[in-house]
Amino acid sequence: MQLKKNITTSETYVITIKNKQIALSDTGFINQGQDYTNVQIFSAGSVLFNLEMMGNNICLDGRCMDKLSFNQQFFQEEHYAGLMQEIITKQPIFEGKNLHQTNHGFEQELDFPHSHIIYKIEDSNLSFRDIKQGVLIRLKPLQ
Repeated sequence: MQLKKNITTSETYVITIKNKQIALSDTGFINQGQDYTNVQIFSAGSVLFNLEMMGNNICLDGRCMDKLSFNQQFFQEEHYAGLMQEIITKQPIFEGKNLHQTNHGFEQELDFPHSHIIYKIEDSNLSFRDIKQGVLIRLKPLQ
C-alpha cells in the first residue's frame, strides 16, 4: 500500500545528476513534506529518475535501501546517512567542515582518501561535485 505524502513545497529545476551508473540533465521537481523529500526528473512526460527520501530509507526508482547503502551505490562511498538529504535541501554537509560563506551562499571543499568534494550553494543554485568519483549533482531553478 502506497501512503499519500503531504507535499508542502514543490520547486522546479533543471536537474543534472551524473555518477558511474547514470547521466541525466532535464527538467525536474523537488517536492518536500514532513520527513519526506522527492526528486523527480522528467523527459517528454516520462519520469526518468525518481528519488524518495523518508525516514532511514532512500528509494531510487522504487528500489528502497538504507541511506548508507544508497550512498555506497550512488557516491561510491558511505559517507554518512544524511548526506543526500543535506545536499538536496541545500544545507552545509559534513557538519559544516571547511565552510566558507560567500555573498550569495556558501561553498565547501573537502578532501578524503577516496573523494574530493566541491559543494557550492549560490542563491537557489546548487553544485555538488566529487572529482575523484565522477559524481555531479546540479540544481538550477527553472525561470
